[in-house]
Amino acid sequence: MKRVRWFGADWPVGLRTLASKMRAHSFQSQSAEGFLVERVRDDTITGRYIEKLAVQETIVDPFGEPTVFERTVYNQLEFNLTSKFPHIEFYDAPRNTQSFMSKLAEYNNFALTIAPLAVNIMDWADSLQRAARSRATVSTLQVSGLEVDKGVTAKLLLSGDKDVREALRSIAKNKKYDLDRLHVRLFQDGLPVTVQLSRSGSAKLEATHLEEFVPLLRESLPRP
Repeated sequence: MKRVRWFGADWPVGLRTLASKMRAHSFQSQSAEGFLVERVRDDTITGRYIEKLAVQETIVDPFGEPTVFERTVYNQLEFNLTSKFPHIEFYDAPRNTQSFMSKLAEYNNFALTIAPLAVNIMDWADSLQRAARSRATVSTLQVSGLEVDKGVTAKLLLSGDKDVREALRSIAKNKKYDLDRLHVRLFQDGLPVTVQLSRSGSAKLEATHLEEFVPLLRESLPRP
């Protein structure tokens, strides 16, 4: 599975200027960190940000004597930056992206605004269905904050071999709740494709479907 996540941004500088600054800080064999820019257009930058880390591991032998080994780890952040919403796109981002974000801020004269997304994933699923021109079934829904009594909330996972949206409406009625994530099953050339949507503005899907579905996910993502 591949995870793609989007953010909103307001670019103070043009993307070609930004790409030039990234290329001036290219990752080399002796670098601790840097960029590998793969493609630049007036409205797009595609590339990777790489951090080189030295990690120490200790192994204790049967006699209690420790041996320390050092190995090199490369954290790679694959990104796509665009002038149109959604402006920042990450692929399988590592847990910590602070170094990359700091570089972006520096290259934008510290005037860059980056906004995490809070998405209505039911609207996203409906919009994705229209963009894909496919029938769709929501097979899984994860809900939190559902008020079942005064001062009591529940977290639910609804899953079925049919669409579970009607079941959620039956359970929730007019109560408040948060939709955290869902699985929507679409059909492409007669074959099912399952996509997980998250309210943080991220999606998970099989890597083999990235090329055809990421543009549709990007196009259908609700604007804040």
